Amino acid sequence: MIYCISDIRGEYERFLKLLKDIRFNSRDTLYVLGNLIDGSDGSMKLLLDIMMRDNVYPVIGDHEYAALSCLKWLAEGVTHQDVSGMDADMMQRMAEWTAIGGQETIAEFRALDDDRREMVVDYLSEFSLYEEVEAGGKSFVLVHAGINNFDPGKDLDDYDIRELITQAPDYSKRFWQDKYLVTGHTPTRRIREELNPLIDKTPDGDPSPYDKVFEENGHVAINCGVDIGGRLAAVRLDDMKAFYA
Repeated sequence: MIYCISDIRGEYERFLKLLKDIRFNSRDTLYVLGNLIDGSDGSMKLLLDIMMRDNVYPVIGDHEYAALSCLKWLAEGVTHQDVSGMDADMMQRMAEWTAIGGQETIAEFRALDDDRREMVVDYLSEFSLYEEVEAGGKSFVLVHAGINNFDPGKDLDDYDIRELITQAPDYSKRFWQDKYLVTGHTPTRRIREELNPLIDKTPDGDPSPYDKVFEENGHVAINCGVDIGGRLAAVRLDDMKAFYA
């Protein structure tokens, strides 16, 4: 079976519970569509776990993209540099990352030994930009956020990374007739609120009845807002069944 999860945001224990609920095993495949890190205190545990699983394939999200250069600097800086030696560019990158929730991840990273810090940086560097899979007789394109400036005649390899990790697609419009676009990034409650202005917005931190997988117009959105009071979701692409933790 082929599963997708996105936006775990350091919720390692909830991730393990979801794997248990779907009875994930060595015969299955899991794609994680970015934003594994930042938010809760299990980002490093999560990365160190999934890098040991040869049937889990991560796709880069905006949080990993923001973190990578900072963690490369910290991997050296923990032992060889003082933070006061950070140049203006790195200070800006660090500020941008911490502004979206990187503080806890930095603390976790600093607590690792040298070998594990190097492993984490190397692993993050290997995240793919997108994946294409076949399951249940259907074709799927898997990206973190969407495909900005979408052109049906454009090869996926020709998009800039920022076009795939920063901006949600228009969920009211179908991209391909013969493919489904699977995304995370935007919480599904926000998608529903945008498409239906009559829906009352749920404040961050509160659960919403709309924290469930969104599937319309060839889109499958799977970020059910674990970091804003929602749930962690997994979708089995073979039959489009959703599971929640």
